[in-house]
Amino acid sequence: MKNFKFKPGFKWLTIFASLTSVSLAGWLIFAIFTQSKIQNIPVRIVTATQDKVEDKITGESGILKLDNQRNIKSSITGTVEQVLVKIGDKVKKDQILIRLRDTETQIKLQEFASDLKEKNLQLVDKQSSLKRAESKLLETQQEYRNIQSTHRNDINKKKDEKIREIQKRRLEVTRKKQALTAKQTDLKESKVKLAENKQLFAKGFISETELKEQEKKVIQTETDLSNAKDELSLSDLDLQQQRLELQSFWQDVRNNKSEPQQKLKEAKSKIDQAVQELNQAKLALNQVMREIDKLKIQRQKIAEELRKTVITAPIDGVILNLQAKLGDVIEPKGDVLVIGDPTQQIVELKLSPLDATKVKIRQQAEISIVGFQSQKLTGKVQQISLLAGDTQNNNQGTDNVKITAIVRLDQVNKNIVPGTPVTVALIIAQRDNVTVIPSEAIQENESGTFVWIKDQQGKAVKRMIKTGLQGLDNIEVKSGLKAGDEVLIPSLETPLNEGDHVVIKMQ
Repeated sequence: MKNFKFKPGFKWLTIFASLTSVSLAGWLIFAIFTQSKIQNIPVRIVTATQDKVEDKITGESGILKLDNQRNIKSSITGTVEQVLVKIGDKVKKDQILIRLRDTETQIKLQEFASDLKEKNLQLVDKQSSLKRAESKLLETQQEYRNIQSTHRNDINKKKDEKIREIQKRRLEVTRKKQALTAKQTDLKESKVKLAENKQLFAKGFISETELKEQEKKVIQTETDLSNAKDELSLSDLDLQQQRLELQSFWQDVRNNKSEPQQKLKEAKSKIDQAVQELNQAKLALNQVMREIDKLKIQRQKIAEELRKTVITAPIDGVILNLQAKLGDVIEPKGDVLVIGDPTQQIVELKLSPLDATKVKIRQQAEISIVGFQSQKLTGKVQQISLLAGDTQNNNQGTDNVKITAIVRLDQVNKNIVPGTPVTVALIIAQRDNVTVIPSEAIQENESGTFVWIKDQQGKAVKRMIKTGLQGLDNIEVKSGLKAGDEVLIPSLETPLNEGDHVVIKMQ
């Protein structure tokens, strides 16, 4: 068989084609291998929004009460003789609610009244001198009050005059300041106009006369400004002078230098003299008076005991509960009824000392009824106790130390029964209409605070931000982001690095 031989040119072409195929295959294998090494990091994506941020103390338990809600107790032992109210009744302050029976005390009161009447008969012949002394004392006291009233009116009149002068001078200073500001504005405008005229003059657009006229205006405006400053200084000095005069006036009053004050001293001396004469008259009756005073004190104690048999309303309110009924024997400090003010509702809650330091008077609060999520009430912090207390007397652990706070509801909800447990959220701080993102999107390193964003190539990029108020779930972004920007949230298992390829996973 005849050997077949390639031509030299065709042979080299075949070799070159083979080498090209091998190179392309190598590059293809390398590209596939490299592509398999690029890792797509799964992340969640959130959008910055325009919203509000609230820093809250949440989950605090409290009890809803009526304002001035209190337990009324008996101060004595007695039998319930009358119950004049029922649960739900509205009562007025000092209205009689319950009467107790105490026969023994009533008999003692009658006996002391009889003894006192007998002693008073012994004083008839000696009371005329005592009455004259009392009358003289009343006259001197009235004289003192008259002088005092005149003196007070005189002081108030002069004080008002001084204050009106100060107000007048203060108003004048304000007007002078406004005039000074206007002159400063005029001068500024004149100088600007002069600079423009100089340029126009240099270009030949205006005459030298017009330029000089503007220069005169600037000089005149400077003079007016200087005069305005001088007038303001004079008015300020006048105002200070009026204030010093008022201080001097009060100093004279405090030092008792005025003539009416000297008359007051004389009238006070007459009162002291009348008191001495009254005391001398009382001394003449000393023995009998001591006996009468002793009887009066004893009778007063008995009458006080008898008054305790009548239980009255301490406030205008409504009866919330009755623990006593007709015929019951009530012991001292025994609960009789519960009363409260139906026009105001409050929530009493216990705070930890750390949380209590964050709470301020008049801060807003949100109240939720336990078991009824639809019932949402609002209120404001009315009172924070200055004394921490142990929630259990037999437990001295620091975890039980609480501070009482009172929240007053903005509106009364008559459908909620006093004593209902509630949950309170106290709003410590709030920002409205700001750029916010979820707190979990915030990242930090030695350079500061940043978030992850995705560039056009799908890679993770850091963006430095400045944060503001930290809420429970979100945080304010002061700079670095705007509403609508998308932020990446990496998983805890797969942290992000700069330049990582990311893939968005489902929420």
